[in-house]
Amino acid sequence: MSDHPAFPSGHPLVRFGLNWPAPQRRITFKATRWPEFLLPGATLVVLCLAVLDRPVAMAAAGISPVFRSIALALTDLSTSKWLLSAVLVFACCALVASAGPAARRLRLSALLLGQQALYLFSSLAMASAIANLVKRLIGRARPMLFDSVGDFHFGGGLFSYAHQSFPSGHSTAAGAFFGAMALLAPRYRPVFVSLALFFGFARVAVGAHYPSDVVAGLFFGAWLAFAMAVVFARYRVVFEPDCTGHPKFRTRNGCCVKSIKPMRYRGL
Repeated sequence: MSDHPAFPSGHPLVRFGLNWPAPQRRITFKATRWPEFLLPGATLVVLCLAVLDRPVAMAAAGISPVFRSIALALTDLSTSKWLLSAVLVFACCALVASAGPAARRLRLSALLLGQQALYLFSSLAMASAIANLVKRLIGRARPMLFDSVGDFHFGGGLFSYAHQSFPSGHSTAAGAFFGAMALLAPRYRPVFVSLALFFGFARVAVGAHYPSDVVAGLFFGAWLAFAMAVVFARYRVVFEPDCTGHPKFRTRNGCCVKSIKPMRYRGL
């Protein structure tokens, strides 16, 4: 990998740690490992369509009111606009702090946190934008219309909220956010997977989506987070390609390791 910088040394972005090396190798779609996400995700979507969607919609009235209230709170918390705004503000603050007069170690830590936040923001923004476009094009009717059109009605219009069920935008955001966090902090990956499932299926509890919508969103969001890590690894920002070409945290000597803690990063 070439270390030729993307910007000249006098460029203003250099001060904020954005002068990453230009990629030497072309980014390929194969590097995103899409079959490992598509095949199990598509299988679960088909199974949910065939087995779960209709029974869950018919039994929606039997969901515990307590859990429904918790699910409503989680829905508000996982809104993509709120997440994007919070992550972007954090990234800007961290990058500004990295250019300040603090000690070098603190500036490097701030720079790392800022770049990681930029990765989170990129994953969330890309996943949310694509999911919102796709669900408008597909136009699946939401569970609120189950009694009138059933659970397999598509093509309701681009601007009808009641026909924007597949995939779930909230679940896509949850999959992207917690998928990115699982890559940034692999030690806590089981926790992030559990949180993604909980936040995703909260949308079923509030009657906004079918299980198949949630599964599609979670897998798609998680894949987008991995694909964005591949892009960042090609530019050696936060990640770098390991011996097999998959993203891992950057290390000083470039040796191939399975994972390291984010705060031990020393390759800035």
